[in-house]
Amino acid sequence: MPVYFRTKFIIPYSCLALALVLLVLTHRVDSEPTHDKQALLSFLSSHNTNRVQWNASTSACNWVGVECNANRFSVISLRLPSVGLVGPIPANTIGKLTHLRVLSLRSNRLSGLIPSDFSNLKQLRSLYLNANLFSGEFPVSLTELAHLKRLDLSRNFFTGSIPFAVNNLTQLTGLFLENNGFTGNLPIITGERLMKLNVSNNHLEGSIPGTLSSFPASTFAGNVGLCGRPLPPCGA
Repeated sequence: MPVYFRTKFIIPYSCLALALVLLVLTHRVDSEPTHDKQALLSFLSSHNTNRVQWNASTSACNWVGVECNANRFSVISLRLPSVGLVGPIPANTIGKLTHLRVLSLRSNRLSGLIPSDFSNLKQLRSLYLNANLFSGEFPVSLTELAHLKRLDLSRNFFTGSIPFAVNNLTQLTGLFLENNGFTGNLPIITGERLMKLNVSNNHLEGSIPGTLSSFPASTFAGNVGLCGRPLPPCGA
């Protein structure tokens, strides 16, 4: 049925529907995660690399390594492995990407401490910071990420103990802490979903908790002070 206006123009409903669809599509194309875009630009500007070329005049959703949600309002994935990033991660950059679900910065030369504002990444499911130069104790901010399923901090320079607070990560299926400088006893980790664990080549000592005894010996290799199943008995 046509729509009549006082101007006597007749506009079929089909034309109105088409105009509405075009309006929605145009809005989607022009959508821009402005807040996240600025955080990403601030992050990149602090690292001297020629392998990532982000054009500030284009949408962040079109940048290499960046993925946005369906309506292009938020960045949900940032993958920048092996792109020559050097130096620390500044606060108020990555930590502002509050809708992020996947973060991969593996195999760069990032260093220093993990910023405390990583605790803002409440939607994060997968975090890959392996093969960098990070240091300091286990980042407490990461134990607040309740939805985290996979955490890889391997091949860095972390020290100190592995905190009992890793049990806060109840959704964790994979925890990779090998080739660091962690010391002290292994905490009792009770995660029912944890299927993959690696703490090899650290400086851990004491008895392996019974909750972890079902993992293979390779999980604990290279820690001369560790003992108990699946390694040789303590005091043997």
